[in-house]
Amino acid sequence: MFSDTIKNHSSAIYLLILTLIIGFITYNCFLIQTSIGPVWDTYDFMANAALMAGKSIGYFDLLRPPFLSFLTAIYFSVDGLALWPIAAIDCVIFVLGVIGLYLLFKLRFDDLTSFLGALIFATFPIVITYVGAGLTDNPSVCLSIWALLFTVLAVKKDSRLFYLSFPLAMISFLTRFSMALLIFPIFLYLLINWEKIKGLKYVRDILIGIVISFALLIPVFMFYANFGSPIYPFLDFFRSSSGASAAGGMHFAYNTDFFYFVKLLPSLIGPEGIGVLLVILLGVMVYIVRRFKKSEKTVEGKNKGSFKSLLENNGKIKLLLILIVSIILVFTIEKVHYLVTESLFFLWCYLLYDWIKILDYKNIDLDFLFLSYLVTFFLFHSIYIIKDYRYFLSMAPATVYFMMRGFNWTTSQFGFKIKNYNVTKAIFALVITLLVIFSALSSFSGIQEANRELKAMNEESVAISDWFMQYDPDYKNKVVYTDFWPYSGWYLQMNVSKMPIFRDGEILYCGAKNYNFTEQDIAAYNNELDSHNADYYFSMRKGLNFTNYHPIKKIGLLILYQRNQ
Repeated sequence: MFSDTIKNHSSAIYLLILTLIIGFITYNCFLIQTSIGPVWDTYDFMANAALMAGKSIGYFDLLRPPFLSFLTAIYFSVDGLALWPIAAIDCVIFVLGVIGLYLLFKLRFDDLTSFLGALIFATFPIVITYVGAGLTDNPSVCLSIWALLFTVLAVKKDSRLFYLSFPLAMISFLTRFSMALLIFPIFLYLLINWEKIKGLKYVRDILIGIVISFALLIPVFMFYANFGSPIYPFLDFFRSSSGASAAGGMHFAYNTDFFYFVKLLPSLIGPEGIGVLLVILLGVMVYIVRRFKKSEKTVEGKNKGSFKSLLENNGKIKLLLILIVSIILVFTIEKVHYLVTESLFFLWCYLLYDWIKILDYKNIDLDFLFLSYLVTFFLFHSIYIIKDYRYFLSMAPATVYFMMRGFNWTTSQFGFKIKNYNVTKAIFALVITLLVIFSALSSFSGIQEANRELKAMNEESVAISDWFMQYDPDYKNKVVYTDFWPYSGWYLQMNVSKMPIFRDGEILYCGAKNYNFTEQDIAAYNNELDSHNADYYFSMRKGLNFTNYHPIKKIGLLILYQRNQ
């Protein structure tokens, strides 16, 4: 009786265990991130939130996507400005995202595999590093998971769920602009399921969902219109993502290596991910051995009937089209605008599906959904010449999906069963779960160690800002330049001037690959301050030598300069 109860409620039990584990991990990440302090981008989101809440500090950056700031502004409008709310919001969205991934995997896998997949995603080193950081990477991915979940459920269960799937996709985009690419996997999934949804009811609900999603843009446009063009932030993203804003090879994240993320994969997925890959490799080896033991006749008899049908009727023409598009796709990579490559990949996926759908593989539409999700973001971030390892976050859910596909296939190859229960799968799952927990616990100290400089930067920014406000009580009426404007703007509660990085004749507003300034660079810094009659300059650059400015305070690596009287 007890075993039957557990079996009947296993999905809820796994979900409860998953939520408890992820809640514990997320709470610890929240404590760690709030002890370290915000990062550069997070200060921008908080400054925008203050503006939205009617408590502007004078500084803001409206090129940032608005949704995370909007949620933070809700708290700011109720209470005062604080650092922790954006971290808490990030954490809540993350927990919900992991739950959503479990439910999404449940549409394809059993309870145990779905639990394991969601847990692995949540504890990827690259994922757990940014939980609670107040950045848009994790929240946008977690929102995209729910958008995909409701899209699949709308097709399979109730078309009215399109009222949620499209708006969630839009909110994901408003959380991080690159999530606009989510439209490719969503529309591919609708296209390959068109026979199921071509009825009037489905089309109506799809259109309503799209209308609701675009309606969400109206208040966004109205807000931006108060500060200039209502679509400028979106146009800026399109321009910068096309590579037009990357300043040569001086930008710290400038990288033209198309296989950047492939090479970093082991460190991005951690020991638990490597553990799954080893299980899959073992399965492949067992499968190969078994194939060699089978007779040629058995092999042909097993496969001949199904695969021969792929070349019947129009199969050869479809295969030829796939090969042509494949060749064109490969030759367009990094040669044309990334949207052309993305569109060709979309076409390739549809043609491939249309060719092999006669094999009638179960849940093949979900395989194509996640394939499109993975490759769409892989292509974008691999083509984009500005790369950061955290951009892998948009590929993480689909990466885990295919890892779980391999895990399921492997354990089915040589699974030892007792009363139809795959004991082999349970053993492998237990080992990997232990790896996951060990990896998560060990990562806590690693996150703190890796962010020592960031913590020092936050503490020094507070200290030097406090000193400056005491030194010159009239500072808000002065022209203040700073290298770290989001920090200075937040702690000084004023609009500060951004000091660019002058490097080898180039102007950067983000980090450079090195700071070995030439005399020409130093002269450019002098000219910037002199031409704008700056009264003060907060600097974190070494090797600068000013003609009309002298240092008045140094805290850690930060130096405050004042114009000579």
